[in-house]
Amino acid sequence: MVPDLPTVYTNLINWDMEQPDKKLLDGFRSGDRKAFEKIYQYYRIPVIRFSVSIIKDEQEAENIYHEVFMKILRRRTKIRPDLNFNSYVFTSVKNEIFDYLKALNKNNNLKERFWERIHQEEDDCEQVKEAQLTKMERIIEGLSPKRRKILEMNYFEKKSYNEIADILMISKNTVKNQLVKAKFILRKEME
Repeated sequence: MVPDLPTVYTNLINWDMEQPDKKLLDGFRSGDRKAFEKIYQYYRIPVIRFSVSIIKDEQEAENIYHEVFMKILRRRTKIRPDLNFNSYVFTSVKNEIFDYLKALNKNNNLKERFWERIHQEEDDCEQVKEAQLTKMERIIEGLSPKRRKILEMNYFEKKSYNEIADILMISKNTVKNQLVKAKFILRKEME
């Protein structure tokens, strides 16, 4: 279950956290690398803690933090230093978490549907196999008693042509001919 983000959001953010000073934000807006690094490090721990408290995954929280700061970096010229930058950062993080949770939920739904399809295909495959076995049993039952006996001895009892010939007191060629005819009938009827 997804936590109620507005409540979590309100409770976890350190609202006493100082804003970066205007000069630092101006440097960030103009592309100053040192200003970016200072702001990046300043928000890193609070943002990751906030994210972990919601998604319970430190690595993903780190990824969300990086993603948010890359977006902020791309939009840095639109940042207004006179507005609450903390709010801007944490709102961006909250939105990224929402997107992450939606994607995670969608991914879980896709996995569930995939496994349902796999199980359905297994069930369908099992039903097809069962129908084929039933059909094969009917075909075997329809063979002449002598042909059925030779087929059963060869396939199910794993007896050789010579063993079958000795037991049934028939020639090896008769065994071979009966098996060829039985296989032909099975192939033809199973199509």
